[in-house]
Amino acid sequence: MNPGSPTETRPIRIACFGKTDVGRKRELNEDSLHVSEKERVCLVADGMGGRDFGEVASSLCVSTLNSHLHKFFPRSIAGRRLADGPGVAGVVAQWFDGWIRDVNTIVYEFGSLDHRYREMGTTLAMLYQQADFVVLAHVGDSRIYRFRGGVAELLTEDHSFVNAQVKVGLLTREQAEKSQHRNIITRSIGTRAAVKADVTVLSAVVGDVYLLCSDGLSDLVEPDEMLAIARDQPSLREAVEALVALANERGGTDNITVALVRIEPDA
Repeated sequence: MNPGSPTETRPIRIACFGKTDVGRKRELNEDSLHVSEKERVCLVADGMGGRDFGEVASSLCVSTLNSHLHKFFPRSIAGRRLADGPGVAGVVAQWFDGWIRDVNTIVYEFGSLDHRYREMGTTLAMLYQQADFVVLAHVGDSRIYRFRGGVAELLTEDHSFVNAQVKVGLLTREQAEKSQHRNIITRSIGTRAAVKADVTVLSAVVGDVYLLCSDGLSDLVEPDEMLAIARDQPSLREAVEALVALANERGGTDNITVALVRIEPDA
C-alpha cells in the first residue's frame, strides 16, 4: 500500500462507464458490475461456481460492498486528502480491508445456509475516488490497469495458481498465459471463512484512465490493445463497447465485464 505522486491540488471527479456481457460460450452471466460517477465507485466481480451459483456470489459481493460504503464510511475520513497527512492512506486502506473481510463473511455464511451454494465464490476489482486519491482493491484474477503517458500498467497481481508458479520461477509469464490451469484461483471471496484483499491508495492524477475487468477480457485482449482502444475511441462508452466486441470476436470464451474510469477536473 503506497500512495502515488504527484498529488492533485485542484478538485477532481471521475467519469466512468461499464458493461457486462455473457460472451459467446456461456449460457449464464456470472459477472456483476456496479459503476457510479455520483458515488465515485466502480466494482467488478466474476462469480465462480457454475451450478453452485457464482452469479449469486458476485451479486451479493457487489451489493454488500456498495451498501457498506453508504452506511459505514466514517465522517472523520470523508473528504480528507492525502495532502492532509501521511496517516490518511493507512486509515482508508484499513477501512476498506475490513469491509471486504465483512463481505467475505457474508458471502461465505450465505453459502453455508444451503448446500447448493457452499462452493460459490467471486473475484473482486474495485476503484473508489475521494478528494485527491483513489482506493484500489482486488481479490482473485480480475484486474485493474492504469493508462498514463501512453503506457498500460497492470496494478494488480493475480491470485492464481499459475501466477504463484511464475513468482517462484517454475513457469515463465508466456507459459503461464498458455497454461490450462491459468484460471485456477488461489484467493477469492466467499469460498473460505477469511480472505485478505490487496488494497492500494494512490494519488489521483487528472488524465489517468483506469480499466477494471474480469478475465473474460484480459485472457483475450492484450494491455497495449486495451490502451489503444481507450485512447482512440471518442468516448468511454464507445471504448468499452469496442473492448467487449473485440473479446467476443476472439471467441468470447467467458463472461466479459469491463469498466473504464477517467480522472477529470471537477468543474
